[in-house]
Formats: sequence, C-alpha cells, structure tokens
Amino acid sequence: MTATTQRAEPNSAQAPQQHFPCEECGADLVYQPGIRILRCTYCGHENPIVDVPIKIKEYSFSAALEALEQSEKRPLDHTPVIKCPNCAASFELKQNQHSGDCPFCGTPVVTGTEQTRLFQPKSLLPFNITEQQARAAFEKWIGQLWFAPSALKNKAKRDERLLGIYVPYWTYDSHTDSHYQGQRGTVYYEQQVVTEVVNGQTRQRVVNVPKIRWTPVSGTVRQFFDDVLVGATRSLPRKILDNIQPWDLDQLVNYNQAYLSGFQSEIYQVDLDEGFNQARELMDQAIRQAVRQDIGGDQQQITALDTRYSDTTFKHILLPVWSAAFRYQGKTYRFVINGRNGRTQGERPYSIVKIVALSLSMVVLMLGLGYYLETSGVLEQVLQQGGGGGLQYEYYPSTPSYPSYPNYPR
Repeated sequence: MTATTQRAEPNSAQAPQQHFPCEECGADLVYQPGIRILRCTYCGHENPIVDVPIKIKEYSFSAALEALEQSEKRPLDHTPVIKCPNCAASFELKQNQHSGDCPFCGTPVVTGTEQTRLFQPKSLLPFNITEQQARAAFEKWIGQLWFAPSALKNKAKRDERLLGIYVPYWTYDSHTDSHYQGQRGTVYYEQQVVTEVVNGQTRQRVVNVPKIRWTPVSGTVRQFFDDVLVGATRSLPRKILDNIQPWDLDQLVNYNQAYLSGFQSEIYQVDLDEGFNQARELMDQAIRQAVRQDIGGDQQQITALDTRYSDTTFKHILLPVWSAAFRYQGKTYRFVINGRNGRTQGERPYSIVKIVALSLSMVVLMLGLGYYLETSGVLEQVLQQGGGGGLQYEYYPSTPSYPSYPNYPR
C-alpha cells in the first residue's frame, strides 16, 4: 500500500468521550455493519457516516522509537474512569478497552486512548458482516470440524454469545538488504551395479544413484515488505488471529469513532518495538526463501545471513472481529470470526469415541488386507519378485515455496 511517511508524535490532548444520540428520539445510534450508517434501534432514523477521503499515512519507525524513549508511559493496567454523557454515571471500562456500553443505561461510549498509550489508531476496517452472518459462518465452521463431538452442533447446549470487537494491529513496511553465504547443491548420477533375486534367480543390473555436488556461493538479496501485519493484543491467541487472514487492507478508512459505536475496542498491549520483532520473524521466513531461490541449483544451504532494515514505517490500525466462547464438558473454547469476510478459527474439542472408532476400523482393515494377501498368495508372489527390496532410487529435488503471507514479494 503506497502511503506518505510522517513522523510519529504523541498526542497529549485528551480526546472527548463520545456517544451518538438520535436526532429524532434521542436514543443511541450504533454502527450497522456493511452499510456504513448509524441507525436508531427504536425509531429507525439513520445517519450516514461520512469518510473524509484522506490518504492513509505511514509513520517513521525510528522517530516513534525516539518518542517512546522520551515519554513516560503509563502502566499497562491503567483503567480510565468514564462519565456517561447520557446518565452522568461514572464507571470504568475493562482493562485495555476504550469503547463499550454504560452498565447503567446501556449508552455506547467511545473514549480516547491518549491517557493510556502513546500511539492512537489512525485507520481501521469497519465491520462488514452482521452478527447473524458471523453466526452462520461459525455454524458452518463447526459443521466442518473433523472428530468433533456430535453434541457440539447443538446450539442450545453451546449457548455462545457473539461480541463485536475492534482489535489493535501494527503494520510495518521496510526495505531489506540481506547478504548471505551458502552452498549450491547440484544433483548428478553415478551408475552402480546391484544384485537382486527375481523368481529365485540371482541377477545384476545397473541403477543410477543420485549424488550432490556442493559449490560455495554468496550474494545479496534486496526486498521491500509492505504491510506486514502483527496483532497488538494479548486477549486472543496469536495463532488464531494469524489464521483469520487475509484482510483487505487496501480498504482501510481513516479512524472515525462512529464506527466504534455499539462495539468494543481494545487498546494495544503489544508495544511498537515488540511488534516489529514479530514482524521481523515473518520477514525472515520470506527472506530465506528468496535467498534459496537466488542460490539456485537443486539443493541449497545457508551458512550465514545478515539482514539490514531501512526506511521502516508503521501504522496503528483497528480490525474488526466477532469473538465468543462456548463451554463443552466444563471447558471453555474460544473462537474468532473475521468481521470482513467471515473466516473462522478457534479452539475446539475432540471426540475420543470417534478417534478410537476410526483407529479400530483402520486396524481391522489392515488385518483383513493382510489376511487376504496371505491366503491368496499375492504376498508370496510380491516377495519372490523382489518387491520392497529398496534397490531402486527416485530423486525429487526441493523447490522453494513461499509462506502463505499474502503481501510477501515474489
């Protein structure tokens, strides 16, 4: 994603708490996924959300690190006290959240993050699928699980409740120069005479045996990484968040609190520099694949690799997920649904009965096959013909493959 680079400066001004009352009846408006309006659930009045067409900015990573060193960050467990703009009640948002509902009157309240974190979200992807669509995606996911307990498909027993949350993420862009040393392996074949027994007769034949010739190599690989995505929350497992990709980051809009009305939103818990370390792990995988491709040959070995990062930029964004948990036999399982495309991932139980039944079926099948081969004489014929002697060789050279990350350069 092409974007201009700006210096990251901490925002010290307290952002006002906001809610969005209906102009007709005074009830609270909440964001409606997919149609970009605020709709009153009482009288049906709608207010459109107007997105200002401003280019999404990238911010200097090095300048942000300097700002972090000079700032006095508040502790991670700082919880702001919120005064409801509707009923004037005071309450606390849950730890690491900055939007939610007033527990006394239900008013959706959105507050700024300036008092708890140095960097504020500048862009987001609005929810695109409704709660009903998310629930349908979850039911489809449940139905496709292998070895899932049959009772898991009973909606009444699961009793899960979906919750719409904007999850904080970092994205990183960076130019890399990677100098490597290694070896290129070239496969060649040598002829070798082998002895085998066929139909009781001993005979010799010539086979080709693969060998590898190694040649020292070195070089430099240059790459540009665009929007390497790292989750900045600790509330949900990283593995689950990684598996609900892809995200249509080209559809990012500038941060607008109207999109958060009626939803929860988290404050980042993974700091900027820690997130970049995770991004480097992802970039390193792609760099190694590119180095192997640059080495060429049939096999590759990397003995030394030195990567330098330059012109690194970042964005702090919010991405929408539907999240919930269900209980099964006294244990809680969490799952997450991508709020843009419905892709679902999560924790799940296994049916021991189904797994044992399949294992027993496989054992019975193998015993039956062995009995058939023995009684029909097929097994004896195969052994007499030298089957399974292991004297013939086939070679399959390795081919480089890229990780599934969608924005890696090819």
